[in-house]
Amino acid sequence: MARSARYFFVAALAAFFFLGQVVYASQASQAAAPEAGPPATAKAHGAMPMELTKALDSKKMKEGDPVTARIIAELHTATGGTIPAGSKVSGHITEAKARSKGDPQAALGIAFDQITTPDGKTMAIKSVLQAVGPSRTAGGTPDASPSIGPGMMAGHEGQGAGTTPPPMPSVGQTVHSSVPVLNSQSKGVVGIKGLELGENSVLLSSGKAVNLDSGTQMIVQVEIE
Repeated sequence: MARSARYFFVAALAAFFFLGQVVYASQASQAAAPEAGPPATAKAHGAMPMELTKALDSKKMKEGDPVTARIIAELHTATGGTIPAGSKVSGHITEAKARSKGDPQAALGIAFDQITTPDGKTMAIKSVLQAVGPSRTAGGTPDASPSIGPGMMAGHEGQGAGTTPPPMPSVGQTVHSSVPVLNSQSKGVVGIKGLELGENSVLLSSGKAVNLDSGTQMIVQVEIE
């Protein structure tokens, strides 16, 4: 009987120490756990108006070749940042081919991946072509001050923000009598015959090649990294 009581006492003592170690380990683990941080900030995104600074020809280009454009309206993010008009937008060709006997269409794919402001600041971006239109000088010399106002890019904290459209002219409004001016609501190819905008920012043409003049207008949906 005394031996049984001794065994019971030893077992109870061991269980007490074991439970104490478990509680201590749990408390230590909770103390070491990092505190939850604030919700992630949504990235700035929206429609960006720009124009090519060099002509492009799918017959002469290849995948990886550089592409440059410039922003033609000052942009403001909802967090207070500013992207000046005239900022450089850099990218590359993702696909380039002329129409041959085996291809029904010529193709030219474009991806823009960086903005460089006049003061040298760079921003990585992801982009998708939304609309393409002719150069504003295509019909002659454009008005000295085209009606293109500042734009707004969304970037609210903790939620996927929408985009406030830049107050730019409607598609029907022109800088020159025969040249449509794109705005944030423009989609596809406007004012360029024989050209269409396909998937993955690829332009398609039934002609021998996709040709874009220097100054070609573009509306690009961008997300700033």
